[in-house]
Amino acid sequence: MRFNFDATGIGSVPFQDPQTACRVIFDNFKSIPFWPQLPKRSFLENMYVQFSEEIPGLVLNENNKTIHVDTSKVAGDIEQVYAKYVEGDLDFFSISEDYAKGLYKFLEYLKAPSKNMKFVKGQVTGPISYALYLTDQNKRAIIYDRDLFEVLTKILIMKTKWQIKRLKKFFPNLIIFIDEPYLVSIGSSFVNINIESAFEHFDEVSKSIKSDGALVGVHCCGNTDFSLLLKREIDILSFDTYNFTKEFLLYSTDIKNFLKKGGAIAWGIIPSSDAIEKETNQTLSDRLKSALTILISKGVEKENLSSLVTPSCGVGTLDDDIAKKILEYAKTLSSKLQGY
Repeated sequence: MRFNFDATGIGSVPFQDPQTACRVIFDNFKSIPFWPQLPKRSFLENMYVQFSEEIPGLVLNENNKTIHVDTSKVAGDIEQVYAKYVEGDLDFFSISEDYAKGLYKFLEYLKAPSKNMKFVKGQVTGPISYALYLTDQNKRAIIYDRDLFEVLTKILIMKTKWQIKRLKKFFPNLIIFIDEPYLVSIGSSFVNINIESAFEHFDEVSKSIKSDGALVGVHCCGNTDFSLLLKREIDILSFDTYNFTKEFLLYSTDIKNFLKKGGAIAWGIIPSSDAIEKETNQTLSDRLKSALTILISKGVEKENLSSLVTPSCGVGTLDDDIAKKILEYAKTLSSKLQGY
């Protein structure tokens, strides 16, 4: 499918009331609404904690807002997780309502879907970022523990399958974004990992999403080696266009090939920060059109420019009013760019 600058969001919003969050989303994202993550409501809705249930040896401290893995308590849990994975027991890997009030309220809204809806968007934290964020009791990232990295990947796969099953009950066309903010660290001196090996875990999640009949997107909110993503079996690449257009366009050949085979770009042109105060729909539209013009000048055919419009990242840490303004800009900018 070719996207015509349809608008959607990244995931997190600052509202503490799930009904308010869903109302704002359905008001502004008619064609591709997304279920809201509500990190200000509870630490349990932090993008990592939200998918943490059933991680072997997990130690969660809501008061201190920390999670880590105690490796001395892992062995038995790993066996149980693998047994449930092999059985395909999705209920075991469900996301509890306390961890995703936004998702559960969103499902209620989907009982009466809008006639304008083309897709419903969900999201899951990517395995690379998760395994770099989550540490053991010695502050060592679990990406360096082969067994824990492997079982974490299986948990994320099953939680995504559970999510897809719940969403498809109400609407058949889904997009699942794999959120990978830590890809900005790939290749740096601070992250010493085998990149291709790490991406095998990403690919495993991606292939699982596709096997369940959903489109798969990946979101990275910083600069990275975009060729690593453009060459993967994904349908949508989402990035912070507002801050990293110049860096992204360095990969014009990879972008051209990605679009030619049916991929789409989610242009995060609306800044997810106070920078929105100095912008207008016109300045943002001009900024995005400038990037599109450069791509076309480098051989990308205009008819292949399948595009979505999004904020540059989640808006969960912002004030409610600024977040609403950003989400409203996505709606109006999408309308302004239709038919480009």
